[in-house]
Amino acid sequence: MNLFLPVIFALLSGLAMSIQPGINSILGKNIESPWLASTISFFVGTVALGIITFALGEMKSTSFLLETIKEQPWWIWIGGFLGAIVVTSSLVFAPKLGATSWIALFLLGQVVTSILLEKWGALGFPEKPISAQKVVGLVLLILSAWLVRKG
Repeated sequence: MNLFLPVIFALLSGLAMSIQPGINSILGKNIESPWLASTISFFVGTVALGIITFALGEMKSTSFLLETIKEQPWWIWIGGFLGAIVVTSSLVFAPKLGATSWIALFLLGQVVTSILLEKWGALGFPEKPISAQKVVGLVLLILSAWLVRKG
């Protein structure tokens, strides 16, 4: 499998995640509401995704979508809620912590959670044991988050 495209998109996603809190926090200050700023951010993202979905020819019929929705477990719908927490947290707390500290802590939370999800094979991820290399990497991430906060 060629990993070039996934690696590029992962890097670009990291770039976007570093920029997004600043942009959203400025919007939140300008309109005086972090919740409204998050709503606007999600609205713009929804419109953009709708256009991309349409352009790629992936629109589905309403009946297909309604039937598919009925078949899903209740917890499948919390992804959007989790995204709202991430966006709102970033626009409220990144300015207080600083971009580097917020991203370092955000990354640490992602890696800890990812290690646990893979350990148990949860949410469709392949089951992978916690290795010595992962523990060392996690310790280095904790150290880097601490160093970033201190600096």
